[in-house]
Amino acid sequence: MKSTSCKSLLVIAACVLIGACASSGGSLGKAPRPSGNGGHPEVCKSGDTQVGSASQCLQDDAACYELNNGKWCTGERGNTCPAGSSALPAGIPCAPGKRCFRVGESLECTIN
Repeated sequence: MKSTSCKSLLVIAACVLIGACASSGGSLGKAPRPSGNGGHPEVCKSGDTQVGSASQCLQDDAACYELNNGKWCTGERGNTCPAGSSALPAGIPCAPGKRCFRVGESLECTIN
């Protein structure tokens, strides 16, 4: 009986030890980021402008993304209504019986 208890305790201790070793390495399944890149692009997309901080990005439906050097890029995107809908003029409420939806800060569309 004693040998069975000792074997059980050894198995439990081994499981605890193996679990502790496996979990001490940080997050499982996540590889470290490559040094220097950090997942951000190196240059702005064509037509975008580099700025010093996110607070300098254009507003109202514009792109704003960080570069790997800590600078930011911004540029106009010009939202459009999807096929089957049309732009609702600014300041005009959605007509009764129509379905309207907002595409961006400055564009609302109505389904034709």
